[in-house]
Amino acid sequence: MSQRMIRLNKIVCMEMNALLHTLFRDFAQNISVTATDISPDLRDAYVYFSVIGGDADVSDATKFFAKNARLLRQKLFQRVRIKYSPRLTFRHDDSIARGQRIIGILDGLDSCDG
Repeated sequence: MSQRMIRLNKIVCMEMNALLHTLFRDFAQNISVTATDISPDLRDAYVYFSVIGGDADVSDATKFFAKNARLLRQKLFQRVRIKYSPRLTFRHDDSIARGQRIIGILDGLDSCDG
């Protein structure tokens, strides 16, 4: 991936978080955009998000993004100027939960060695 695409992905991720926490302050307080992956032709973008909470919160966040994708796309690309405004596809990122589970397992192993 080129340096330009890496920078663009970081900028879009930061701006998406800023939009969520300004436009949808009440609902999006437990949602965080963790990464974005924009295709090289700038036509599609995957937005990975993490949610603090359980499966119901993830489901609510998924519905929220499906409902507000058009508005988020419009507002985002008013702030970030690029040649095309890619279609946004939102995906849940469970890497934080997996990391917490692994840390718990490792902590359990440490206590067994004691």
